[in-house]
Amino acid sequence: MKKFVLGLTLGIALTATTVVYASDTIQAVRQVFINGQLLNTNVQVSDDGTTMTSTRTLAEALGAKVSWNGQSNTVEIENQYPYFVSSLLHGKYSFKYEIIADNIINNPDTTVVFSEGYKDIPDNTDFQKLFLLLLIEQIGDLKNKKIEFWSNKEHALAYVSGNYKEDGIEGSGWLEGWGWLGMNSRFGLLIRDGEKVSLSHILSTHERDVISFGKYKE
Repeated sequence: MKKFVLGLTLGIALTATTVVYASDTIQAVRQVFINGQLLNTNVQVSDDGTTMTSTRTLAEALGAKVSWNGQSNTVEIENQYPYFVSSLLHGKYSFKYEIIADNIINNPDTTVVFSEGYKDIPDNTDFQKLFLLLLIEQIGDLKNKKIEFWSNKEHALAYVSGNYKEDGIEGSGWLEGWGWLGMNSRFGLLIRDGEKVSLSHILSTHERDVISFGKYKE
């Protein structure tokens, strides 16, 4: 029986910088992006050009835990990397899954897997990749050459039926130049080509990361 050794290098770095707020600040059109995603928070720029924004919003976007210590009048930021890894490995997050279909319309030799637990993982972090790897290990061997992983069951069912282009789904639809937005619910793709296996973490319809892992025989 063949098994896969799943490996992933995870790393999250958080740097905290103390900023002395100038008495006079000006509102400027400046945006903050975290891993390519716009941070939805108020941003101000001081006279000397210093960018000031919410410490909590910034830290939490990086996967850190933020708390206020009133006694010492300090903001405490804790890197949650060990916490999330431990939680994933020890079952805090659900790895329940459902095989939606095999050999779907227009995509023969394809298995579609639904797993809602992916939604609980912090966005744009390596924890999502770790979740995908652990989910694959949980599922075990599937015969089809291509396995797709979805976080929204309604979208997965529409995709399997092949009717999403004509009918769409309430709350989703088409965006010019991007196609059906329901495709954003697909978060993983595993492809087998003989002895070669490739795995991708899908971030959006047009963006994905390749995950490397090894294989051994028992």
